[in-house]
This record gives sequence, structure tokens and C-alpha cells, in this order.
Amino acid sequence: MIEKLFPSSIFKFTILVLVCLGLSINSTKAQAFLNTKDLSQFKVEMLTEADISKIKEGLQGSELTLDQLKTQATAKGLPAAEFEKLKTRLSAFSNTTNAIASKLETVESNRQQSVTSNASSFKEGEAVANNLVFGSELFQNSTSLASNANIATPLNYEVGPNDVLKVVLYGIQEFATELKVSYEGSVTVPNVGVIRVAGLTIEAAANKIQQQMARTAYKTLASGESKLSVTLSNIRTIHITIIGAKRPGTYDVSSLTTLFSALSIAGGPSPIGTYRNIELLRNNQPIRKVDLYRFILNGDQSDNVGLKDNDVIRIPAYQNRVEVNGQIKRPGIFELGGTEKFKNILEYAGGFDAAAYTENVKVIQKNGRELQVKDLSKTEFANYTPQGGDVFVVSKILDRYQNRIKLTGAVYRPDTYELTEGMRVSDLIKKADGLKEDAYTGGAQLFRLKPNLVREMLSINLSKALAGDKTQNIYLQREDELYVSSVLDLRDSFNVKIYGEVHNPGKYDYADSMTVKDLITLSGGTTFAANTKVEVSRLFKNEQSSVQSNTIATLFTTELDANLNFVEGNKNIVLQPYDVVSITRKVGYTEPALVSITGQVNYSGKYSLLTRTERVSDVIKRAGGLIGDAYAKGAFIKRESIRKDTLTLAKQDSLTKANFKESPDNVQNIALEIDEIIKHPGSFYDLVLQDKDEVVIPKVDNKVNIRGGVLRPVTISYYEGLSMSECISAAGGITENARRNKAYVVYFNGRAKRTRSFGLLRFNPTIEPGSEVVLPEGEKRKDAMTVILQYVTILAQIGTSVATLKLLTK
Repeated sequence: MIEKLFPSSIFKFTILVLVCLGLSINSTKAQAFLNTKDLSQFKVEMLTEADISKIKEGLQGSELTLDQLKTQATAKGLPAAEFEKLKTRLSAFSNTTNAIASKLETVESNRQQSVTSNASSFKEGEAVANNLVFGSELFQNSTSLASNANIATPLNYEVGPNDVLKVVLYGIQEFATELKVSYEGSVTVPNVGVIRVAGLTIEAAANKIQQQMARTAYKTLASGESKLSVTLSNIRTIHITIIGAKRPGTYDVSSLTTLFSALSIAGGPSPIGTYRNIELLRNNQPIRKVDLYRFILNGDQSDNVGLKDNDVIRIPAYQNRVEVNGQIKRPGIFELGGTEKFKNILEYAGGFDAAAYTENVKVIQKNGRELQVKDLSKTEFANYTPQGGDVFVVSKILDRYQNRIKLTGAVYRPDTYELTEGMRVSDLIKKADGLKEDAYTGGAQLFRLKPNLVREMLSINLSKALAGDKTQNIYLQREDELYVSSVLDLRDSFNVKIYGEVHNPGKYDYADSMTVKDLITLSGGTTFAANTKVEVSRLFKNEQSSVQSNTIATLFTTELDANLNFVEGNKNIVLQPYDVVSITRKVGYTEPALVSITGQVNYSGKYSLLTRTERVSDVIKRAGGLIGDAYAKGAFIKRESIRKDTLTLAKQDSLTKANFKESPDNVQNIALEIDEIIKHPGSFYDLVLQDKDEVVIPKVDNKVNIRGGVLRPVTISYYEGLSMSECISAAGGITENARRNKAYVVYFNGRAKRTRSFGLLRFNPTIEPGSEVVLPEGEKRKDAMTVILQYVTILAQIGTSVATLKLLTK
């Protein structure tokens, strides 16, 4: 595929160079090529300037010398003369640097981002470094304007020494040869003789050769029985010099090289080089002045002429430059050609962008002593002649509207509208397709800005305004905002409520003519347990009395059957806002209550309460009693109706609130005395169960937890006779801030007991399986010296105060 795109000889040589330089290619394919191909037919003249540049960069990035490259290339058949040509062309690039690879679009983007509207921050040197000079983007890529050697020979190409002409005769007579143009400018045709061709175009040279051949051994050319083709086989190298470029110097280039491609090879004009007055010198005489703006702006390539041997391209320093920045399409630095007006500079910059303020452009001028500012009006754009160093700043339009008004609220098309001359309130309403049905026409609010930008509000009667009353249908001004209220927004959010035996009790929106039956239907109908009697409570109104009444509601009753039909003698009540409908439960109807028993019983699970007074002992009996490893002292009830923050531990009034909060195991638990319950069923120990209660009979837990003010909180095994002191010792003893006399024990069922003291005697609570020993901690104690110093300070202050009082009373 690659060999189809490039001539075979160039492809072969490129592969060789890439392999020699160690560049990233498929090594297997390259090696196969080196083993089977030769370079005997390769011609260096077919390489473009871009190819030479890449080979040079590859040599600089590798450790391979030219001699080593020559050895490997010669081994593959490359003629020594061709390698010398390559060496000559490579040496012309000895003063080049790596080209910047940015594309024109990237450069343009960077230009836009780097320009600000603050002209005072402009520094021309920095702008040049940032590639803001108009036209510099053309030369950011060294190959952007490079000539292409792989093209058909131009008819106007001028033949010169070292060119190789390929002459092919076909037809009745056949003949083919390559003729090298000598340094004297001639070629020698076999059986014809010497023909001078130097200085002729390729077309003229072909005609001259044909005429000479037709007069001698090739008579069929004259009769037309044979044809002749003359083309360039090898293109000669010419020497050119470029002055004033980014990479000035002497270059060996193809004779097909044009002026623009030569500038590209040299990197374009230097930072101070002109783009408007480039000179092409031939035989020490200027033959053309080049203005790159003609090509950049219009694509005019009339200055892109071909070069000859020993041509000189001279780029003088620029004469005058100006800068344009701000709201412009192509901000940058532009060179003056001599007669431009500001409108021409504006065209160079692409014109204003969409956000530009076009009525006035600010010009910052340099008068030789200091800066000065000039305001350039729109009418002066065509006449103002820019001066060198001028900075044109295009401002942004104001962030405000010239003719905007707004309409919101109860209209069909609330929106922003155009303010036209003589526009009134009624005109704005018509633009919005009129008022909605719920619009409140008694008073709309018109918000208006005073001259000092303070906001004021005017009340507009829309009924009168739409009727043509000019006192209300006033003229509108810029930035007016008209708000039309809805009657729905001006009244209370009416509702009614229904509670009791309906499927979806709660609050519902009120509607005119709503009845009791309607509300019951909206709430999903009555439940199976609903009573037939319905009560309606209505807000008591006594607007004529000035005395506060004791009555707060009026009661209405009616009666419905199961099908929501009114019982004879009752009627459907029409509801009013804030009415409350109540439907009570049937007498004697009770939903089944369920309790559960879990843990160490024979038949754990859920049980229905048979009576309102069923107790714990009854459920234990129905569950088959306790099993062998049941821990009766740890039993408790979980009850949902008990709030976590208000639990009270039975018979433990001495337990402080703070200590209780430190016992999270007690939350939602009601401790049970199972042994007493079993011995004395129905006693005060035997609690009456409630719906959703859970009786928990745990296993024996032979662990004891010690936490709080101990050195190392720990869990130990329980054994008969375990004491508080032994628990504390197992935890490493108490901390400095521990309050030993406040220690307490939380038992498995949630009960708690604290240590009690009587004189020097201390009575510790009994330790049982599953207990938790807690030692509360107080504030950190102060050392004795700190306390003494505090007291001494206080006494000193008292003494000072007393002495002062005595002095004052003398």
C-alpha cells in the first residue's frame, strides 16, 4: 500500500534510513527488504525538503554517523555520487532547529486566548513571542509551504546544468536515453550531436531537441510517424540565501523550490522581520518585492515565483505595526503597508465579533514621550490613518437590554417582550394572548426602575386598563415588569380532613359543593369496622360578637349504611372549608392482637391474645414453658410503645439519668422476673401484654463485661461468687478519674443496681451471668499544687482590694 503512494526508489531509501537510524518501524519487513532489494536506481533529487528535514532530525537523534550510513547504503547498491548529493543536501540543514508542530487552528485559538482588552498590559515583545504577528502561523510548520518534487515537470521550468533529461522516442523509430545537462548548458544526443538547452524552458528544450533529431537520424519525427517525449529525470540542486528569517542561512534546495516554500524552510520572517516588503534579489539586483498579505488575505500566489541558483531572499525589519485586540475575530499584530486606514486593519483582523461594541474603538497612541488615548468613532474608521505602535481596543457591548419588558403571572404567554414606541399596558397583555380565566384584574403590580435605578412598584387596575382608562393603561418603559396575580393565589388553600375508619384518612383539598359522601369516597371508603354514624365538626364563626366564645366548633351528624347510602331520616351534608369528618369504630369490634415469644421455650412464635388481660405467664404456658438452658433472670419484653429516651428501670430510682444513658442495652426493654411470674401467676410481676409485644427468654450467658473508668475494658467468664472487686482487677484497675463509689451493674434483662455506701461500708451489687459492670468517670482531677496556686491568687486579689479600700477611705 505504501509503495503505491510513493515512488519505489524513495520508499526504499526511506526504509533504509529509518532502519539505520533505529526509528519505530516493523523491523521484520525492513530486514526482508534489505535482504532482497537494492538502491542502485535511487535518485536523491526525488527527495522533498520535508524528507531531507526528517532524515536530518533522525541523524541528530541517533548515534549513527554519516560514514556508518554511507557504508550501509552503499552495501545496498546506492551509488557513491548519489550519497554525496544526499550529504550536500543534509549539510544545508546544519543550522536548522526543530519546527513547531502546531497547526494554524491551534495558533489561532492561542491568539484568541492570549489577547485581553486591557491595552495597558500590552507588551509588543511578549506579543511577538506569543505568535500574535499576523501571518506567523503560516510558518509554524516547516512543511506547510514546502514544494513537492513528486509532480509533473512544469512547462515553464527552466533547464540548467546538472538537470537530467529523459528522452523517449516512440512510433516507427524507438529510442530512449537520459541526457545530463553539462556545466556549459548543453546535452549530447547520440547520432545527433551537442544541443544547447540551458536557459530554455522544458517545453522549449523539448522542441529544440526534436527539431535537431528530425534533421539528422530520426527523419520520422518530421513526418509525424514517430513522437518524442522529453521530461526531467533528475532535478538539479540550487543554492539560495535567506536573510532576516528565523533560520537565516544558505540552503541547497530543489530547483523546483518557490519563494514561499523557501521562506517556510527558513521558518518565515524573524520576530522583527517584515511581511509586507520582502525582496527577491537575482544577480545582486532586486527583481521582485513580495507582500505576503496578498497571499494570506486573498490567496494570491503571484509572488510565489520559482527560484534560481544563487538567488537571495532578503527580509528587512518592519517599518510600522499596530495591534488590535478585544472583541475582534482575529486579534493580533498587523503590519502597515503604507496607505491603510483603520477600516483596512479591521478587515485584516476579520472584523468585529458578535459581542463587539461597534460605535467606538479606543486607540492608545505613543507620541514619543508618553501614551495618549483617542476615541475613534464609527464615522472615522474609513479616514483614520494608523500610526506605528497604535493599539486598537474593541470593547464589549453592555450587559443590558435596550428595549426589554417582562410579563409574568396569570397570562397565556408569560415571557420577555420587545418594547415598541407608544406601547401601553393593554398592548403588552394582547401580545401575551390575553389574561387567563383566573387572572385577578383588580390590581396588577408593575415594577419599574427609577432614573437612579431604585425599584418602585405601581398598582394597575387591569379591568380599567383594558377598558381604555389612560390613568391605568399607562405607557411602558424599558425594563418594566408586569405581574398579574391569580385569584387562586389570593385565597387560602382550603382543605377538609377525615379521620377514623376509612382506608386513607388525612387531609384533602376542598372543592365547592363537596359532600360528606364525596370525601368518604375520596378517602377510599369505610373499613369493615366502621360505625354507621358520621360526625362533622365545623369551625365556629361568631363574627358579630366582640367577646371570645367558649364554643370552638359546631357538630353535625348523619348516618350511612355499609353501601354508603344514607339511613332514612339522614341527609348528605355539604362540607365547608376546614370541616373535620370523623367515623368511629363499631362497639365491640377489636382487631386480633398478636404477641411473640422467642428464645428458650418449647414453642416459640406468634400468639394471639385471647383476652384484654392476658399476661406473660399465660403466653409462657401456651409456649410449652421454658427449656433447660433458659436464663430466667435475663428475660425481658420489647415493647414498641416505649420511647427510647423515657424508659424507666423498675425499682431503680437511685440510678441517675446520666448513668442510664450509658446503658444502651436497656433501651426498649422491660425487665421480667420470670421466677416470680411462674411462682405467682397474676401477681404484679406478671405484666399484662399488649399488641406487638415480644417476650424474650435468652440463653444463659456466662460472660461479664467491664467498661468505663478502667484501664482496659474487658469481657471475662462468669463463675459463682464473682465480685465487683474481682471484675475491676480483671480490667487492670480503675483510672485516675473513675468514680468507684458510683459503680453500677446492668443485668441481662435491663435492670441496673448501683453501689451503695454507708459510712465506711460499701455494698456492691451482685454479679450475675450476662451482667455489665460500669464505672462512671468524672472530670479530670487537678493536682494539689494547681489548687494551692489558685487559692493563693484569690487571697492575693482579696488583700489588694482591701488595701485599696483602706487608702480610699482615709
